[in-house]
Amino acid sequence: MGKKLLMLLGAFLVIYLLNFSIPRLMPGDPFDYTSGAAGDDVDAAYSEEQKELLRAYYGLDKPFFPQLRDTIVDNLHGDFGQSIHYKRPVADILLERLPWSLWIMGSTLALSLLLGVALALLCVRRPWADRALYPALSALAEVPPFLTGVLLLFLVAARAAWIPLSEAYTPFAQYDGLWQRLGDILVHSLMPVCALTLVTVPKLFFTARASFFTILGRPYLTNARAKGLTAGRIRTAYILRNAATPIVARFFLSVGGAVGGTILVENVFAWPGVGRLCIASIFNRDYPVIQAYVLLVGVLFVFFNLFFDILQYVADPRLRERKA
Repeated sequence: MGKKLLMLLGAFLVIYLLNFSIPRLMPGDPFDYTSGAAGDDVDAAYSEEQKELLRAYYGLDKPFFPQLRDTIVDNLHGDFGQSIHYKRPVADILLERLPWSLWIMGSTLALSLLLGVALALLCVRRPWADRALYPALSALAEVPPFLTGVLLLFLVAARAAWIPLSEAYTPFAQYDGLWQRLGDILVHSLMPVCALTLVTVPKLFFTARASFFTILGRPYLTNARAKGLTAGRIRTAYILRNAATPIVARFFLSVGGAVGGTILVENVFAWPGVGRLCIASIFNRDYPVIQAYVLLVGVLFVFFNLFFDILQYVADPRLRERKA
């Protein structure tokens, strides 16, 4: 565990340094992209004198290493700086946008896990389902999330009047209560969640299917059938329980794919999450927002890896025996 922790911390430090360096190597000046207080673009340009004052205000007039030192000190104190484009603290912007992205990611991962395991169990019980689902999901696994989003827009949302094409809620809507507002958000999130789920389900399906078919040939399963245990009891106590470790491993690995997929899907459906914010910040050369976003993803990466290792250690007695 200690060795894995050191590796994760090393990876995090490399990500942090690259995250600080790469935005500053991008062509263009962040002060060429002027905006108003709300972050909307304005038809104006800063003078060279104004640009120099802004560089000094954001600390961008300093050499590379003093900038890095100041950024590390500020980050350790929980200060992620001021957005160049939105003219607001970066932490406030992320806290506004993060729940929208977490809703898409959480819904996608939960739905993908349920569908992947359910379809894999169906393939175990019904050979015809395996012959139909395996090639279909193999093809679907190769489709990128943004393409599934575009296809859903044209083939489903554009034809069904009740399915919104974009945004997270109806603009200027007057809600009678909390449940009506939540219902509106749920309907708007239908297409983004479906687009991301369609490319996440195959990964979990293949892992669950391979685990189930491997377990079917084990002697203890034959003994369970010989004891007269019901099919439901065998599925829960023997198949699902013994296949849980690789499925959980694949689930946590899917978190990284969901983060990347969320960036693409949010931009297709104009969803107001951190993925859309990240793309806009790259175009606007908004260094503080780019750095805070990648830092957030890096922290999530380290956290989920550690959480999975601890969970695996607790759930799998073979790992504890190996340590002993």
